[in-house]
Amino acid sequence: MDAKHIVRWTPKHLLLLCLCCCGSQLTAQEDAAKPPTITLTPAVIMVKAKPGQSFSQELTLWNNTINELQFHLDAVDVVVRDGRRVFVPAGELEGSIARYAVFTDNDVKALPGSSVSTTVTVTVPTSPGPRAIACIFQGKTVMGTTNSFAMTASLGSLVTFTVGDDFHLENQPLQVSVDPDAKMITFHELVKNTGSDPVIPKGVIAVTNERGALVARMPVAGKRLLPGESMEFTADHPGLPKTGKYKVMLLMQHESAFFSSSAEFSVK
Repeated sequence: MDAKHIVRWTPKHLLLLCLCCCGSQLTAQEDAAKPPTITLTPAVIMVKAKPGQSFSQELTLWNNTINELQFHLDAVDVVVRDGRRVFVPAGELEGSIARYAVFTDNDVKALPGSSVSTTVTVTVPTSPGPRAIACIFQGKTVMGTTNSFAMTASLGSLVTFTVGDDFHLENQPLQVSVDPDAKMITFHELVKNTGSDPVIPKGVIAVTNERGALVARMPVAGKRLLPGESMEFTADHPGLPKTGKYKVMLLMQHESAFFSSSAEFSVK
């Protein structure tokens, strides 16, 4: 999970990413231009460390609501199962990193319109298994009820660990979709992280015509892949070139290598 905040669901509580309302729903005490929100920074922390090394990071939660909010700090391991990121309680997995996460404050209180900070210190175990943890501010303050569910707000920061520089990717053939009605060309390729460390592939796409002249060039935004995780990388080109045959080349790079793929398509 490379999302900015983390949402968890339990039978007793509905945990919300942030409490955002449209302007018409704000109370008289709130500025309509600034809807109530709860944010946590940093959203993602990337750590490069060897087994036995420790790192510390300050986490700051901003409470831009009219409520006083209380939170309990917890760390969980993040792994990929069946293609999805899942949270595993600290210590349940062999080589758990989350079990070695210590917060300066296990419980914090955020006053309305202010922030609260805590520092997490993590020691990488001798044989780490997962390569990511989530540091979660678990909401303890009930915000109200909806359909008999109590609502609290919980947010988290994702911490990824590069331990062995084991970066390996597998990619599927590059696909091209031409939509004449929408006058749009979409390029997409599925990439899987087969290594043991997180990677952030990114790249560029170049389209050439039958004479080899460049007709389009566009970036492919980077995405964070945890070990075992797959994602589709896409790029859209608005508008269609002239009728003819074209070749597209995708050049991707990650932490230690480059790879490329190509395909041909026609515009009728």
